[in-house]
Amino acid sequence: MPGQNCDVLDTLGIELEFLELGLCRAPTPGRPLLIFQDSPCPRYGAAICPNCDLMQFVPSEFRREAVPCHYIRLNDDSETVDSLYQTGTQEELEEALRNWLTATIQSLEESQIPAKEIPALGDPLEARRLAS
Repeated sequence: MPGQNCDVLDTLGIELEFLELGLCRAPTPGRPLLIFQDSPCPRYGAAICPNCDLMQFVPSEFRREAVPCHYIRLNDDSETVDSLYQTGTQEELEEALRNWLTATIQSLEESQIPAKEIPALGDPLEARRLAS
């Protein structure tokens, strides 16, 4: 769908900024902040999750979980926010999430850049003009 990536890029950018600012480590009364659930972009909840921009990254078998975005595969080892909450450290979770967010943002941005038309091989002046 045209323009759909804009919302996704915004959402991913907000999540990355939240992570980079260290807000998921900020002390809060009662409990630590939770990845995705406590970010500044409020999407969490039964009525919101099915329409969330992050849902497209959630494997279909996990879309009915209480927090579906915690099951996004963050790396080749299939680690997720959920699995790293159970077996990893806060630093490992943040690193895996940062790497996934950065790679996903980059991939989406690259897919939005229209390819330049390649000039005819016999037109070196046009090729130099496009390169500059």
